[in-house]
Amino acid sequence: MFQRRKTTQNPEIAKQMRALFAHTSAAQRADPELMAKAYGAHFYSTGAARKLARQKNLLRAHFHIGLNTPTGDLSTLTKRSALVADTLLLSHGDTGARHCVIPELRDHSRQHPVSAHPALDSLTISTRDTTQAVHMKCPDLPSLGRWITDAEPLLRAGLAWYLPTYWVTDETTWSPGLAGGPGVRRSVRTAYDMPSPLDFLVRHGRVVGEFDASPVASQVVRPVLRIDLPFIEGVTLRDFSEITVQEFASYAQLRLFLRDAFLNLDQALGADQAEREMIRIGHAIESEIRGVQAQMATVRRRRAVAVTGATIGTVGATLVGVYGPALQEALTILGVAGAGGVWGVVQGLLDGGPRTLRENRWYYVWSLAKRSDRYGF
Repeated sequence: MFQRRKTTQNPEIAKQMRALFAHTSAAQRADPELMAKAYGAHFYSTGAARKLARQKNLLRAHFHIGLNTPTGDLSTLTKRSALVADTLLLSHGDTGARHCVIPELRDHSRQHPVSAHPALDSLTISTRDTTQAVHMKCPDLPSLGRWITDAEPLLRAGLAWYLPTYWVTDETTWSPGLAGGPGVRRSVRTAYDMPSPLDFLVRHGRVVGEFDASPVASQVVRPVLRIDLPFIEGVTLRDFSEITVQEFASYAQLRLFLRDAFLNLDQALGADQAEREMIRIGHAIESEIRGVQAQMATVRRRRAVAVTGATIGTVGATLVGVYGPALQEALTILGVAGAGGVWGVVQGLLDGGPRTLRENRWYYVWSLAKRSDRYGF
């Protein structure tokens, strides 16, 4: 049997995320704080955080969008921004308390010329013993852990990731070699040097500052954070993540639609006019959701009739097997005239099914609306 191909937006991010989840324990998954620490430890120890940050800077993609938010809740920001971003990067920046994610990394007994260390200038050889502790800065560690768990489908698909900010403590002991004498201890505490690929500063769901954002990214990010989108408001992040990955083709089409709609908003429009245009876009989406709902209701009715016919056809086929020569008579009595009637029932099951609808960009929106508490579907 062929396995379903995994949905992947950014292969490198997807690779790192799949490795992360492959090495997390059940205990870590059950405890949001432990999950957040596991994430921070993985991305530091593998060097993935630095690598991915540099990759983003090199790509300079219009829709690889980095958002910096000082608040702990990432869920709403994710559901909105993922609708226009190829890959969404979230970070809390340099905010929040420090949380130890790697308590002790040791580097033992490396030989160095003592001339590199002024305090031991009279010696010729020394050994160095370094202990390093790694901390991650975060305003709400449990909230981050829940986000990582709930957004797992998005992370595995390379559609989203989180960039930690690290604080590293180094404590080094120098031990004289040939000349003997007491060791010299020094402690160094430094912030982790990390390239910053962030584009926007977001507070309370609004863009209040930009770092390195292109005009294209700005023109799609700002509207998507402001427009009324009730079809995602009542959906959990976990449901949003699963539907986005499962209905990726439909999602990708909606993403193109929203980008085009926002890019077509004339930047010269006044605030009132722009607001009215966004209301029109919101109403168009609502209309399409209702349209898909009507289509799905029609499909269900057709399939219900087809299933009834299929039952009759099955009985007819059984009678044919028993009575052989009475084929035509049996099918006529059952109301399915001739063998073509049986196959007509089978065709009825196939025609008008939801497969065609699933290829439509509005099917994804309707799928989200079904899970939302704002609709009565």
